[in-house]
Amino acid sequence: MMKKITTLILLLSVHLTFGAAEHPNILWITSEDNGCFLGCYGDANARTPNLDRLAERGIRYTQCFANAPVCAVARSSLILGFPAPTAGMHHMRCKIQLPETLVPYPTLLKRAGYYVTNNAKTDYNTRSFDKDIWDACGRKATYETRAPGQPFFAVFNLEQTHEGQIFDQHYGKPPRNWDVTPKTSGERILIPPYQTATPENILNWRRMYDKIAEMDGKVGSLLKTLEQSGEAENTIVVYCADHGGITLRSKRYLYDSGVRVPMIAAFPPKWQHLAPDAPGSVSDRLVQFIDMPRTFLSLAGVQPPDAMTGRIFLGLETEPAPETVFLYSNRFDEAPDTRRGITDGRWKLIRNYEPDRPRYQMLFFPWHQSGQPAQWREFAARNTTPAQSAQFLPQPPLELYDTLNDPHEVNNLADDPAAAGQLSRLKKQLDEKILAAHDLGFLAEPLSAAVDRERGQTIYEYGQDDENYPLPEILAMATRAGAQDVKNISLFRKGLKNDNPSLRYWAMVGLRALGAEAAPARSQIEKALKEPDAGVRLTAMVCWGNLGHQEEAAQLLLDEARAATTDELSLWALDGIKYLGMEDVVKAIPMEAIAKGHYSERTYKFLKAGGNMQHPAPDS
Repeated sequence: MMKKITTLILLLSVHLTFGAAEHPNILWITSEDNGCFLGCYGDANARTPNLDRLAERGIRYTQCFANAPVCAVARSSLILGFPAPTAGMHHMRCKIQLPETLVPYPTLLKRAGYYVTNNAKTDYNTRSFDKDIWDACGRKATYETRAPGQPFFAVFNLEQTHEGQIFDQHYGKPPRNWDVTPKTSGERILIPPYQTATPENILNWRRMYDKIAEMDGKVGSLLKTLEQSGEAENTIVVYCADHGGITLRSKRYLYDSGVRVPMIAAFPPKWQHLAPDAPGSVSDRLVQFIDMPRTFLSLAGVQPPDAMTGRIFLGLETEPAPETVFLYSNRFDEAPDTRRGITDGRWKLIRNYEPDRPRYQMLFFPWHQSGQPAQWREFAARNTTPAQSAQFLPQPPLELYDTLNDPHEVNNLADDPAAAGQLSRLKKQLDEKILAAHDLGFLAEPLSAAVDRERGQTIYEYGQDDENYPLPEILAMATRAGAQDVKNISLFRKGLKNDNPSLRYWAMVGLRALGAEAAPARSQIEKALKEPDAGVRLTAMVCWGNLGHQEEAAQLLLDEARAATTDELSLWALDGIKYLGMEDVVKAIPMEAIAKGHYSERTYKFLKAGGNMQHPAPDS
């Protein structure tokens, strides 16, 4: 009886609170892994009548960007309203601890009396919170279970367009029955110049458009349910994709194919005064994912916390648009790497701090998309153009694109004298973004994992201490490492003597990127084979292999994998073997002896299959 009375009092208090100061409901629909392949964005293949109608009564944004091109890192940026690397949430599914001072936006909406629901994905790269920050979270979560008069904030995440949905066989599941011919005509498919027009690629695109049509149908159902609930006149509807994708060189890459997303914001007449433009408008304002939490909180009448660094782009408190958008990628799936990017909507700079790594890092999961191995086979047979081959070659240190005149980003202008001014401007602005974000992505993952598990402090707190993490000096060393200039060898040798492990790490990465040209630092590299910091030590082993000691280096890395107690350490050791092309060393080793988690298991399977993308079937 007491419980019922308490519940009644709570419901009454919520109702009274929102009787005094009314705020709109917000329905946020997200779809996975699809770029701007919608009819309202001019795509002739799209069958998206529901989203097209939403755009007719809303505002369609042409310059909306996910800050990261993969789900967990993008959502980690959304949930706190600042770049994921600021808190150390930049590695795919790293599950780090956060300080209590960093509060996710659903918690703030709940405190203000909103009923917050999520149907159904979390994926926040932290163990500090998950479903518990929502009033309802799961595939049955709905705003319809809220108290009478209570405003709602409801997320619906649509999975029809996820990359795995076009696989012949989804990872770990039985083969699909793809007997039904895709409805999208293959004749109108325009394959981007960096992809080969193989039958497999064309089929992947046809399936993708069919899945987008399915997703649009689900959007229609959600909007119909909203109408039937009687809340359409009180509800702002926002639609966007969670990042770009899904075919080759899109998801997981900082090109527009991976980060530029569709976004539509529609306001009912009652709340039209909160819209920055008239119904049916098209906006070229720069919008990024870290803008969304501040914007949602502002629409709900909640003061955003200072930690949120985005810009409010809807409502009465709309702020000036950012001049540029900050983009980032580190380890996605089982591929360690460090890339940073910046775009002003037209000019895009990508800096590859580990240019000795290929763009395409032979990942286990996307390999099950038939177009990707088909293109690899074409590359191996030397049937690809330079733009199509580039995916499987080492990355240049710098990439500069004019996305207005080169929307597919295949013409790198970094060495073009006519673009020198744009290059200089964006390099400076990118460094400023990295420093302003206090970017923890330059902390080697073995060290960040050790801090998270062993030091009794969060990575965020560790990184705020300039003695632990002197980012200006680390960034300068990383920039030199990415330049692949033998003139920096003396700097790297000196860096290996530094007391700070992150400076030593980037000095060693610089030597690794030089390959055999790092020979003048042979003695320092050999000494570092026993370095106490795992990131430095494992990278030194790869350097040792580059200097002609491949078998010894591979054995050292294998020993590290055997001794590892975490997925991060075994993955990094196995990735070193993969980097050196020494797959044979694992052939007689059972997986459980060296793979210590999800991503190291995937790397083991690659090595066991002999490399060169010859992965076993998903269920093997």
